[in-house]
Amino acid sequence: MVSISRERPVESERRLRAVLRTTHLAHLPGAWCFRRITGEPPEGAVATVRDADGWCALVPAADGPGERFGLTMSTFAAGVDNSGYVGWLATVVKQRLGSGVFVVCGDNPRRVGIFDYLGYPLEVADAVRALIADLRLPVGRDPLDLDLHVFEVEHTSAASAISRGTVFEFREHAGEVEAGYAGGGVGRGSLLGSRDHDRVSTVYAQVDVEGRPRTGTAVMRIEDAADGHLRLIEDYTWSDGTTGRNVPRSRRLRGTA
Repeated sequence: MVSISRERPVESERRLRAVLRTTHLAHLPGAWCFRRITGEPPEGAVATVRDADGWCALVPAADGPGERFGLTMSTFAAGVDNSGYVGWLATVVKQRLGSGVFVVCGDNPRRVGIFDYLGYPLEVADAVRALIADLRLPVGRDPLDLDLHVFEVEHTSAASAISRGTVFEFREHAGEVEAGYAGGGVGRGSLLGSRDHDRVSTVYAQVDVEGRPRTGTAVMRIEDAADGHLRLIEDYTWSDGTTGRNVPRSRRLRGTA
C-alpha cells in the first residue's frame, strides 16, 4: 500500500518499525548475483530486469566473477501503510553498517500484494539480518524511553523562548538523548543529553526566527502521566543565568508503535 501523507521523521520511523514487525521475512540461503540472460529466465531466478541491451536475472550465484549478495524477502501485511519503507530501511542500513542495498519489488494479489527482495553484500549479510531483527523489536520497551516521541509544549514560563507552537522530535539510544525542535519563536534548536531513569541532563542551543543564537542547560524529569502520555518537567538555565520551567507533553501514548 502506497499513500501520500505528511509526517515528521520520527513519526515515519515509528510507523515503519511497526510495519516491519508485521512483515513476513524470509532470509534466502546462499549467495545471489546478477547474470545477463537471453530467452527464458533460468531455474531459480527470483527477478528479471531489462535495460536497453536486454535482460538480467537475479539468480543463485555460481563460481565465477561478479558481486555476490544476500537476499531477504519481505511480504507485507494487508492494509498497512508501508510508504517510505524501502528508503527508510536502506538509510538505516547505510547509517549503521555503511553498506548500500538494492531492492526488487513485485506484486501478488493472491498473497496480500506488494513484496520485495532486499539485497546486500554477502560479507555483511549476518550484520544486516541482525539489524533487521533489532528494528523489529517494539519501540519504547522501557516506559520512560524517549526514542521516536514527538512532544508539544503544554506550559512555559516567562523566560522561555519556546511556546505552544514549538514541537520537539526525540531520539534515544543506549541512554543518549537528542532532540531537534522548531516552531513558535524558535527557528531551529537542538539538545543533547543523557538519561538516568527518569532524569535527563541536557545542553541546548537554538536560534530564534530572526537568527539570534542562545544556549543553556536543562534538567528534565520524565513523568508517566495518568492519561498515558509522557510529560517532561524541564528546569532550564540560560547561559546568562536566567532560569525557568517548561512542560512538554508527548503527542502519542507511551509505548504505542
